[in-house]
Amino acid sequence: MKRSTKAPRRGRGRSWVALVLLAFVAVSAAVIWRRGYGVTRAVELRRLDRQRMQLLAQRASLQRRLHELTSRQRLVPLVESELGMRIPADTQVIVMPATPHPTHFLSDHAAP
Repeated sequence: MKRSTKAPRRGRGRSWVALVLLAFVAVSAAVIWRRGYGVTRAVELRRLDRQRMQLLAQRASLQRRLHELTSRQRLVPLVESELGMRIPADTQVIVMPATPHPTHFLSDHAAP
């Protein structure tokens, strides 16, 4: 019987097991990190969505307030008392006919 002169390879199977376990731990750590990151982003998105809804409500409130402050019912008494202005009577209003703008006149009679 012939014996092999090579030394037996001890630990080769252990290396593969260690490599597989290391890969498993690395993949598991990546999955856990990704989930944690996703949860953090979801919380941030909910916070931003709540803030957006609050800002939209505030915008609607400000638009209503602006409409109230610029309404004719509010401005007429203010203008009459503060500036001494009043709405003219129909007999005081003169409607002037529109005159053509010089550029319109030139474009209508342009040379061929």
